[in-house]
Amino acid sequence: MIRSLLPVGSALVLACLGTAAPARSQDAAPKRPRPAPEMSQLGPFVGTFACKGEAFATPMSKQHEVERTITGRMDLDGFWLFMRFEDKGTEVNPAPIRGNWQLTYDAKQRSFAAVWTDNLGRWFPQTSPGWSGETIGFTGEFPLNNQTAAVRDSFTRKSEQEMTMTVELRVDGAWMRFLQFDCRK
Repeated sequence: MIRSLLPVGSALVLACLGTAAPARSQDAAPKRPRPAPEMSQLGPFVGTFACKGEAFATPMSKQHEVERTITGRMDLDGFWLFMRFEDKGTEVNPAPIRGNWQLTYDAKQRSFAAVWTDNLGRWFPQTSPGWSGETIGFTGEFPLNNQTAAVRDSFTRKSEQEMTMTVELRVDGAWMRFLQFDCRK
């Protein structure tokens, strides 16, 4: 009966509507993505670390002792690890570095991705394939005196409560230590 009242061609529309996918219920929310399982590998960085170490003599700085606090927490529903770095101002370190390091897992690239930002206006991305034994390293390009240099940040777990952190720069084709710390929770 309804077909006889519709204009020619409307039967095709009705046929198509009859095979359309059912509409999603107004109450059903889209499924939220979940953090990559690999994010659990960053668990050793969660907590507050007191670090003591040194900055080595480089074209950018003189050798001096450095005290640093690193605070790490999972953020943004577990998709990111947020780490805050705070160097202590001292007579030998009158311009302490403060920075944020944000890490996530890039499933498409199958690697960790990180972004560093600091109180010198610098920012740069880094990547890591993940842990190799007790060590994880992140590499990227670092702004250095209006140029760029390769940077490598390496962390080695000594125990659940202790790790070392080494920052190296590649200058003129050779890797040199820039910073090294012993850190304890």
